Amino acid sequence: MYDKVEDLCIEFVKLKDGKHNLDFRVDESFFESLGSTEIHNANVQVDVEVDKSTNWMHVRLRMRGILTVECHRCLVALPMQIDTNYMLIVKLDSQGEADIDHEDEGVELIYLRPHEFKLSIAQPVYETSLLALPMIRNCDEMETKPCDEAMIQKLETLNSDSTEEPEVDARWEKLKQLKNL
Repeated sequence: MYDKVEDLCIEFVKLKDGKHNLDFRVDESFFESLGSTEIHNANVQVDVEVDKSTNWMHVRLRMRGILTVECHRCLVALPMQIDTNYMLIVKLDSQGEADIDHEDEGVELIYLRPHEFKLSIAQPVYETSLLALPMIRNCDEMETKPCDEAMIQKLETLNSDSTEEPEVDARWEKLKQLKNL
């Protein structure tokens, strides 16, 4: 289990030119170390395909697994399936263009200095995994709904109270009468 940010590095200087496959697995402590408070449990397989040449490296990431988050409706732990891809294009032995990132349609271009020997994929794995989660997280599309019934009933009670006509303060009515004079 690679749960530390430092563990998600590709030491590309050790790789020969050609294609290489690497596997990583991250859990909730990986997400916590990068500042996420949303993920309560995680089991994500990260498949990495590195296509290395003399000056370039194409890194294809595929994240598959389950991230457990809170339901936006009733706050129960909700396991969400993710399956997403991301691609990094890395320019090796860059002279003056170091540390400039360009993002375009799910592809990130990274320039590395000549003295660098490894590439961290922790941030792309973190961001892409979180972006794979749906914007609204609830169990509407699940067969078995794990909802907290007490919370749902409380929400329905609060919702029915808000549909009643709000009571108007008598002072406002008197002000309206003065306005009409």
